[in-house]
Amino acid sequence: MVLLGSLIAIASVAGLVQCQIDPQDIEKATREQWCVSQRGACPLLCLQIPGASENPTYNDCDADTLAYNCVCDNGQSPNASEYSQTIPYYICTEQNNQCVNACPQSDTNCQDKCRTANPCGAQNPRRANTTSTTSISATDTLSPTTSSPAPFTGLPDDEDAAVRPLTDLTQVYGLTIVLGGFFAGFAILL
Repeated sequence: MVLLGSLIAIASVAGLVQCQIDPQDIEKATREQWCVSQRGACPLLCLQIPGASENPTYNDCDADTLAYNCVCDNGQSPNASEYSQTIPYYICTEQNNQCVNACPQSDTNCQDKCRTANPCGAQNPRRANTTSTTSISATDTLSPTTSSPAPFTGLPDDEDAAVRPLTDLTQVYGLTIVLGGFFAGFAILL
């Protein structure tokens, strides 16, 4: 029981984050918008944690210091740095912007290194939801009226990639019938 209490206390402290940039360098309206986004993202981030609901216990953000606190109702804090529209994401992008601004104007290598050395947002996010696939047995049939484009099986420069037709023939036939009817009606009126 003591261990559980300690874990909850650590999660609460871990959720309270102080930024590494000077918040006063950023306009007050921008910081306030960042906090609005952070508070809006917290319930969605909690849904990514098993056993948590969309009602966090703590969901605070201070626009003056950019300190935020997101603790889900199960006592865990999501890793907000893995997502966009959160304070860690905005701080990261601002650090990259400051790094780029510190580079000489014509030094594109320096500017590129600022962004590649410090990527922001999800790099390898944990997928909380998965998609299941089904297969059709030999006795199942499809409706003859269904039409769908060819599935994407790779880029066109891949050797094993499927080539998708430029046009769907059902659309061409439908357009031909509509235009034919229009011209026939026009010819009758003349």
